[in-house]
Amino acid sequence: MRFMDHRGRGLWGLASALVLAGTVAGSAVAASPAAVTIVSNVTFNPDGPNYGDFTATGAAVDSGVLCPSGTFVDLGIRFAGFQSNRGEVQLQVVKLFTCDDGSGEFVVKMQIQANFDTGIETFSWVVLDGNGEYASLRGSGLGSTVPTQTGNINTFVGFVLG
Repeated sequence: MRFMDHRGRGLWGLASALVLAGTVAGSAVAASPAAVTIVSNVTFNPDGPNYGDFTATGAAVDSGVLCPSGTFVDLGIRFAGFQSNRGEVQLQVVKLFTCDDGSGEFVVKMQIQANFDTGIETFSWVVLDGNGEYASLRGSGLGSTVPTQTGNINTFVGFVLG
């Protein structure tokens, strides 16, 4: 039995990568990311997880990729860092969104940069998981937070596909 030399392995690897890239590209053409804006009204809960409601708008809602409204609950919050010279803290928050129409749920992780001096928060977000109609939902984006008397309002802006 004869083994391939380094050039043969390199060509085989290149050919495999091209086939894989063509497969991924072909499936990417079938579904394009759709723009979405999600606004969630957060109620801070000193006795348990934060919770609230949300509304979603944009092409993702118009095309049926995402539901227009529902509720959410925080599944976890983790302090991830602090920059004392800037008065900023980094938080990771995982939220479970449940659609009002019964179509399913999806989980989003937020990576938050919060400035306690100004009350300003910005974040990036990514869809981690889903069920029902959102079992294959993927997406990400950026966001900002405005404080309220009972919590805050998070605005998520990005793209999803499912």
